[in-house]
Amino acid sequence: MHYNIKPKMILFDVGGTLFSSSKFSARNGLAALRLAAVNPQDVTDDELAALWDEYSEKIGSDHKSKTGVKLDFPLSAQLKYITMNAGLRFDISIAEQEEIFDRHNSDRQVIDGVPELLDAIHSLGIRSAIISNNAMSGEGLELAIKRWIPNERMEFILTSADLLLTKPCTDIFTAAAKYAHLDPTQCWYCGDSIEADVDGASGVEMTPVLIDANAETPYKFRTDCGKEYLTVNHWQELVNHLKTHF
Repeated sequence: MHYNIKPKMILFDVGGTLFSSSKFSARNGLAALRLAAVNPQDVTDDELAALWDEYSEKIGSDHKSKTGVKLDFPLSAQLKYITMNAGLRFDISIAEQEEIFDRHNSDRQVIDGVPELLDAIHSLGIRSAIISNNAMSGEGLELAIKRWIPNERMEFILTSADLLLTKPCTDIFTAAAKYAHLDPTQCWYCGDSIEADVDGASGVEMTPVLIDANAETPYKFRTDCGKEYLTVNHWQELVNHLKTHF
């Protein structure tokens, strides 16, 4: 790995890496989405929740490719099924609908140290982007992230729903690097999962960084999964590394 070489770009996971969330509630998200329709009086929150359950049962939850890669079913398809069957009409885009649903389906907080880390990356001239296992489209997730972190400067946001493929499938990492016109070895990837993030990034020779708030030491290199990776228990530790070395 390339921890002593300044990266051209640092890419991030979202859930557990940039944000923490409370328990998911589809009903709360759908209730907020109903109020954003031009005809919210045409359906009740109970009816929308029933349509969510109906569609979830129809499509199931374990979608895999022939090669065994887990697939993400796009949230946009699920929302369209529900709102169209409910007769709801909108004068906002489907990406905006995704953002409203996402904003209200759980309580979300920016993880401590994230704004400072993003500012440090920018000040060092390092580009940034996102690769996320997320049912939202990249466009919808971009709207959400801009609401949570107004000072973010992500060049692009790529979700598993955009490609259907989920991490740790290396194709999603390769696509991001090629889109950035970089070799994967010029990129770092920050996440909170050994399997999805460390394994996926290492598979294309991106340099992985794991955030683990429960780590016994603030800053440590590990090889316990057969791959070298840096673990930090707070994003300030990565800020310190970047400022010290670059």
